[in-house]
Amino acid sequence: MIVDLLKSIVLLVALLALTACATETRVSKLSSQYPAKPEGCDIRIYKDLKPDNAYDVVGKLESHMQRNFFLGGKVTLDGEGFQELKQKGCELGGDAIIIDDSMESSVSEVTHIHVWATVVKFASEAK
Repeated sequence: MIVDLLKSIVLLVALLALTACATETRVSKLSSQYPAKPEGCDIRIYKDLKPDNAYDVVGKLESHMQRNFFLGGKVTLDGEGFQELKQKGCELGGDAIIIDDSMESSVSEVTHIHVWATVVKFASEAK
């Protein structure tokens, strides 16, 4: 009986650890003419406005992130959200990311972010 209880506790802890932090990002590559940039490349994020420069759309991103406050901390758009988007934007060879829409929410001890974005290459740098 004690062994069964211990197995149940171990299983519960394992499930909590697996669901503490989750990130899922869908990448839709719309142009294959631009090579990927190195990891950690310099890529700008436009959150509340669009760039003045002319640009080509390289791809679309949709990302969902969640963290359990007690096991993984709080997820924020300006923190882990931008970090994830920048990584995917560099992989697509983009110069900038335009945030199309985002939602941040919290339910009980779990925080969520859902963000939709467009990766662009500035026309002057696309040549």
